[in-house]
Amino acid sequence: MATSAEMSGTVQQIESIIQTIESKIEVSSQQHSPASNSSSTKSEDSGLDDGPKKSVSSAKPISRKSSRMSQSSGVSLPPVLEQLEHMIISDDWLGSETTSPTGLKQHAQVAKTRSREGQKLSELGRTLVTSASLKSYIDLLSSHHRQSIASWLYGNVNHVFSNLFRFTDSQIYCSEPEATISLSMRNGIGHAVKLALKSCYGTDYATKGWKAFVEQGAPVVYVSPALHMDISSYLASEFGISDVTILPKIESDLSEIEGRIDHQQFEKILDEDLAAGKKPLILIGVVGTTILGQNDMISKILEIRENKAKFWLHITGQAIAALTFREPNNILVHVLSQVDSMTFPIALWLGIPSAPVVTLHKSVEGYKASYREKLDSLPWWVASSYLSGKKIVDMIENAFLLSKVMLKGLSAIPEVEIVGVENPVDFANRVYKNKFSAPTVLIFKYNYVSIKNAIQHHKNLIQKNEDHDAISIAEKTLQDELEYGDYLNAWLRDGLLPESLPLGIDTIELGGNYGIAFRFCPLEHAATFSSHIDHVQRFVRKLTDIMRIVESTVAAKLKFSELKDDFPSLVLLPIRNWAGIGAVCYIPSIVKETNPEDWNLIQKQQISHLNLELVHQLKSVDAAFSSGDCTRYGVSCVKFGMLSDVKDLHNLVEMVAQKGKEIENSQQYLDSLADLIRHGIEAANKALREENDQRLQNEGMMRQLPIMGSLVNWWSPLTPESQNIRGRAFNLKTGEMQETDVLFKSKKNSDATPPVTKNETPQVPHEVSSSKHEEEPSSPSSESDVPVAEEAVSSAEEAKPVESS
Repeated sequence: MATSAEMSGTVQQIESIIQTIESKIEVSSQQHSPASNSSSTKSEDSGLDDGPKKSVSSAKPISRKSSRMSQSSGVSLPPVLEQLEHMIISDDWLGSETTSPTGLKQHAQVAKTRSREGQKLSELGRTLVTSASLKSYIDLLSSHHRQSIASWLYGNVNHVFSNLFRFTDSQIYCSEPEATISLSMRNGIGHAVKLALKSCYGTDYATKGWKAFVEQGAPVVYVSPALHMDISSYLASEFGISDVTILPKIESDLSEIEGRIDHQQFEKILDEDLAAGKKPLILIGVVGTTILGQNDMISKILEIRENKAKFWLHITGQAIAALTFREPNNILVHVLSQVDSMTFPIALWLGIPSAPVVTLHKSVEGYKASYREKLDSLPWWVASSYLSGKKIVDMIENAFLLSKVMLKGLSAIPEVEIVGVENPVDFANRVYKNKFSAPTVLIFKYNYVSIKNAIQHHKNLIQKNEDHDAISIAEKTLQDELEYGDYLNAWLRDGLLPESLPLGIDTIELGGNYGIAFRFCPLEHAATFSSHIDHVQRFVRKLTDIMRIVESTVAAKLKFSELKDDFPSLVLLPIRNWAGIGAVCYIPSIVKETNPEDWNLIQKQQISHLNLELVHQLKSVDAAFSSGDCTRYGVSCVKFGMLSDVKDLHNLVEMVAQKGKEIENSQQYLDSLADLIRHGIEAANKALREENDQRLQNEGMMRQLPIMGSLVNWWSPLTPESQNIRGRAFNLKTGEMQETDVLFKSKKNSDATPPVTKNETPQVPHEVSSSKHEEEPSSPSSESDVPVAEEAVSSAEEAKPVESS
């Protein structure tokens, strides 16, 4: 048996290491922050530079206790543990020539903490890490002693979770934490499959193995289409099961995002498998899917199992958390209490690190939990004792309350579309009257009506069997609208980012015609971020304000094309990757007569030069203007950003036209244009000289002599192809020496590949101010006159990337 001193010393040493690592990470983060000016002191525990005493004094009681005990007892870390400590704290040894622990410098100052920067274990998290280490210590005890400890822990945790989830006469299984939640969940599902094999094949499976499959029929596993996890290869390698059937979805508008089990089709598949001599083993259903929060119809599946064939029914999903309510839904409890097993990531719901995924299952004849499986419940014994059942229920109910408040707030914003909810106002009212449970996840986005109209128009053309050209045009229009809708939601994401962080809201790609949307799942984030109702209310208020800007921008985009007749000097250009109103290009009078499709390289340079100067002056008046590249014509253009009031659109376009005219008539622009033409002439002359020299070199020296050249030309005359003579024309407007060969000219223009414009829509909307416009000087300023600081800010704003989902 372990003595009290041995156990105390082990716990003190583990807690000392954790405490030192935490303080090291904290002081390293402070030293690398710009505002850090704290000094470092020596740690009596490890000899490494420690953080400020403030971090030690603000630690939890268990940490203070361990620190005092460590100092008083004189516990010191062996060199090997100091090396391990350094490897955990810092990653400066990664990628170095010597990556071996023995090559590390001891007592080195910590330089990098990217692996856990900004993260600190809570008191519960630190205790769980310590308890996980104590599992190895318990293994050193005598057989009877450790078996007794494991059985006592297992029985205690089993009693807590059975009562908490109202799953009576059940046993608990704790999956070891894996790299991801999905892998940990997969281990829990694998345990359910193992139990199903024991229940279905009896003792034959334990004694005969795969031969039991031959004698009694091959097992078949049925998987819900809402289970976002590939378990086929896992089941084949672990249990030798090759028949894994992904069940068909119920056909609906949302089935392309996430589907539910079509129980009628499942019944047909079940009959076919039974007729083929196969043995239905297990069905894995989902209640509370991760995207839409939908439920498989478990009650229908239970009826099929009662009438057709016995098989194991396993469930997973976020709706299982609703079983812990103080007053749960009676129907939910009645239905889910009839399943055979359930797996759920309650550690994620409670924000607990290093805790296993839990599986509850009914008792199976011939199965008894092993010593290791019982001991794996130690972290949950610590967590349930620390939190208590009441606090666990409070945390889960708080997550559902946040979902309810968010639903109410989103339903009050007409511009917001909640995916999967047809009437948000009516649904929210029913949730608040407790007629429906609050959704476990909310998917919402900007309700861009043009997308729905484009989808309907495309469907109508297909149903009417219209010609292929009309359908192609409709598809192109639909893709453009989908792309613009995605960039609107991406702009919303960037504007809402500060209010989204405390709630864990993120964007996801739904696929199909749904594009980008926001995902709010308080069960996964509320406990970790300590989210509360004030966070939700602030987010809804910010969303309401910013949604007005989006609505004004969309309305202005529809009217944008109507203004082109009022301003003939402006041309509307197609622009991609942009959430703003659109883009225009000011066309100088020198190239106004030329069709945009026929612009040559010099003309494109002139247009781009003027428009870049135009953007430079507009940004000094309104920061929402920016420059861009039109991928269709290969010229620079003026991009309009978001607009807070659609009434200001005409004034904005008028300001662009006036500024462009002022620049075009200014002496500076004329000088720069003349300089551009002069360079064009010099380049054309140089090209002519090089071509003439090349021609003389090809003809040879003999043809250049007065008498000998005539004789050679008479004896071997030159063909027109060998002479390589092309007609030339000099364009005074563009300063370009052009060849008269139309085909050559067309080929040259088709080789241009303009760059792709990034989505850099500014967050600041247009603010039309007549006073600013009047105070702005009419003569343009050169780039050299711009202050360096202003240039840096301007270029930084233009180069700022927008994250895509």
